[in-house]
Amino acid sequence: MADYTNSRKGSGAPYPENAIETARQQVEPLITPDLLKSRHLFGVPLVSAMKDPLTGKQQVMTDDMLADYIEGAVSQAELELKIDIFPVKRQEKQPFDINLYNSFGYFQLSHRPATSVDKLSVTPSNQMDVYVVPNDWVEGAYLHRGQVNIVPLTVAFVQGTYIPQQSSGGAAFLQILGNKAWIPAWWQIEYTSGFPDGMVPRVVNDYVGTVAALEVLSQLALTYARSNSHSLGIDGLSQSVSTPGPQIFKVRMDELEAKKLALTKKLKAIYGFKIFSGTL
Repeated sequence: MADYTNSRKGSGAPYPENAIETARQQVEPLITPDLLKSRHLFGVPLVSAMKDPLTGKQQVMTDDMLADYIEGAVSQAELELKIDIFPVKRQEKQPFDINLYNSFGYFQLSHRPATSVDKLSVTPSNQMDVYVVPNDWVEGAYLHRGQVNIVPLTVAFVQGTYIPQQSSGGAAFLQILGNKAWIPAWWQIEYTSGFPDGMVPRVVNDYVGTVAALEVLSQLALTYARSNSHSLGIDGLSQSVSTPGPQIFKVRMDELEAKKLALTKKLKAIYGFKIFSGTL
């Protein structure tokens, strides 16, 4: 079990952003099969149109199957939205960049939403910590967006570089960095990303439920593949019946696709980041 006793946490909850108190509950446990049926599949018979050739009965989509679709939707959501839904403890290396260092040690973490910085150190390729930055200096106001800064308690401006003065050894060591513009894989950051305590924003649950419902409807639609039309004739009388076949859930699937696209844009706007470049 990870120890977060000395970790630097963000200013507030990752959702709503930096909230410390809210009158309305906006986070909830991960969507369940029952919620999936009531929110996204209301009125849809979760029964195969084809009969099992062995039992002669129509197969029913069970809660265990729905739970499996939800797990798959979670993985898809994390890949498409580039966020962590459940907590993950991570370790990544970042280069030393003199421009970022002079901007109060600016770091952009690769996974969001980050909830705590557990350790920030100078760790070369031998994986031996040369210098561990005190967590009191780590600023986490924008941690949910993956931004971390080093803001020392006391600083002195030395040759264009901010040098922490808490310990003479650390100050002397970091002062050397003022002579280098860029060093690869210099910093090592241990942090935790994902929504804490298994509580997911309602909007993320909507996204996961939408993706899971699309997969469920796609699987059910396949069972209607042989039900397009049929006719019956007796003693010169005939009757023809046409059905939507595999298109039976098309309207609902189109609605869910549109909803997924809208939710994707909203969630990327909250937890994603854009890079702009230009010339002067």
